[in-house]
Amino acid sequence: MDLGELLYDFFARRIVEQGQYGFVEYLVYGAIFLAVAFFIVYPAVHKRGLKFDAKLALASLPYIWLASVFRVLEDMKVLPRSAYPWELPYYFVTPGLYVAFTAIAVVSLVICFFAAKKLNISFYKLFAAIGLIMAVPIALFEIINFVAWPGFLGVIALVLVVGFATIFLLNKFTKLGLMKKGIYKLALLGQLVDGSATFVATTFYRCGEQHPVSGMFINAFPFSFVLVKIALVLLILYFAEKEIKDPNMKGFIAFLLIWLGFGPGLRDLFTIGVGTCL
Repeated sequence: MDLGELLYDFFARRIVEQGQYGFVEYLVYGAIFLAVAFFIVYPAVHKRGLKFDAKLALASLPYIWLASVFRVLEDMKVLPRSAYPWELPYYFVTPGLYVAFTAIAVVSLVICFFAAKKLNISFYKLFAAIGLIMAVPIALFEIINFVAWPGFLGVIALVLVVGFATIFLLNKFTKLGLMKKGIYKLALLGQLVDGSATFVATTFYRCGEQHPVSGMFINAFPFSFVLVKIALVLLILYFAEKEIKDPNMKGFIAFLLIWLGFGPGLRDLFTIGVGTCL
């Protein structure tokens, strides 16, 4: 087997055949993601004096939504896919999608940061507005084509019930104080969107799970995936709160959890809506 065949097996076959992620993909993409996040994105934002708090997280949500609904266009066969980085459709699916839309978000952030100062307007409102202008038309196109409203609304209801119950119980019966911070609440809700959408899509519809570790929990006891998501996000936030001194780094870790939760979660949510899982 030559190098080209090896690279195809490790990185391209899954995209072409729409199969499960492999171990090598997890390691390579995970390492790249962490390197870009902590050595490029965090320094670029931190040195401009921006805080990773609930305000920035909320202003960033339109860009996460944009990436998610754009990804659904490929599910609907509106856009093609490719397994090769030198072809544009590679950036319509994961992992190319993350590269393209992270770049869009970072470039928009930098432009809005300087434009807001120049125009003497709110950076957060400008940043969010630009993201919404790009995301809303695509989302509306997909909503118009929804055929599985019960699944879509069911996920939202599940997220709200489980999310607010978890926040209430943690605040009422523990002294952790994790859910006192807005950005931590968003991190929890983001992971719940991902867990709940996956649970509904694989349990009540015909979508499969591409991630083998997630699939293990879903196959054993479907709702356990939602519970694992809750436990994992709380564990990470607890570690960040107790072990990390820099408050902005704590916020950044929560921000990553928001991106990794809402990103695939909103994609799965809209995938259910447009009927891909029927």
